[in-house]
Order: sequence, then C-alpha cells, then structure tokens
Amino acid sequence: MTLGDETGKRLYQTEFSNCHGYLRLVNYTPPHDVEKQQELVEGLGMHTDMSCITIVYQDSVGGLQMRSKEGKWIDITPCEDLLVVNIGDLMQAWSNGRLRSSEHRVVLRKLVNRVSLAFFLLFEDEKAILAPQEIVGEGNCRRYKSFKCSEYLKFRQSNEVGKFEKIGYTVKDFAGLKLPQSDDP
Repeated sequence: MTLGDETGKRLYQTEFSNCHGYLRLVNYTPPHDVEKQQELVEGLGMHTDMSCITIVYQDSVGGLQMRSKEGKWIDITPCEDLLVVNIGDLMQAWSNGRLRSSEHRVVLRKLVNRVSLAFFLLFEDEKAILAPQEIVGEGNCRRYKSFKCSEYLKFRQSNEVGKFEKIGYTVKDFAGLKLPQSDDP
C-alpha cells in the first residue's frame, strides 16, 4: 500500500511471484530460576529476520518485544485473534530502506514455556535483490548493492555466533552502500 496500488500490484507480479516460505514452531524453555533473576532473560536475543516478511502467532505467555526507531523496547502483547507481521532484511534492501527490518527479541519472565509459530516468506534463492528504480525514486541513490538472496542467507548463517545468540550482522553490513550524510535504517 505504501508503494501505491498500481505499483504494488505490478511489482508483486514481477518481483514476488516466485517467493517461497517455511513454517517454524519455536519453543522457548526458560531457565529454572527465571522468576528470581534480576536481569532480563532473553529467550532469543535481539535480531532482524532474514526474510521478506515474517508472520508470527504467539501464545498467551508473551515476551515478544520490538525496538522502536528511538531504540526503546516495546512489548508486543499477545492477542488471540491477531498476527504479528515483521518486515525482514530482504524487504528492507528491496525497498531501498523505505521499509525497515524490525529489530526484535523474545524475553522470558515466567517459569513456563513460550511457544510461537512463525512463517517466513523469502525470495527464491537465485533472485537478484535490487530495489526497482521507481522504488528508489528519481534523484535518489540506491542504499544497497545488488545481491542474490542465497548469498545473503549464507552470510547471515555463517556470522551467527550460536543458534540463539544475538545476531550482529544485517543486510546493511552485507550489501549497504556508503552514502554521504545518509539516514540509513
């Protein structure tokens, strides 16, 4: 919708028609002393998703937090009839930063397992990710160099410290271009 009806419909057909996805059931088991700990217990450290978009259903336990543009953590309260939709790194690069990949984490506050169901939508592996000129806009510069989807996924997977550690590298690190006085997302 932010791209305009006609632009969105046309680009959907040319850019997103061969996307694929996968569904993941995630079970977060808290440490036995989670309720006694003074510090925040992260079930999954701060990260961005590698996908175009991620659709999440979370159980009633809660714990999902998003980081605002100002850097503050905001609780995403579970609601039985709602899904959470995150913009991922691939969409951030494809949209030339017009859509920002959401930094998020899961925190554990109770001595119960937290379960979520996440669907990740990705471009096909060999697709070249490059913002279309009409998305970049006349007189604007591209913020990301062209890259294959599979190359970025390999980059992220090879730079993860551990399965549930904080992820320090994003699409900006992988394909971001140096721009003079830029407000990169």
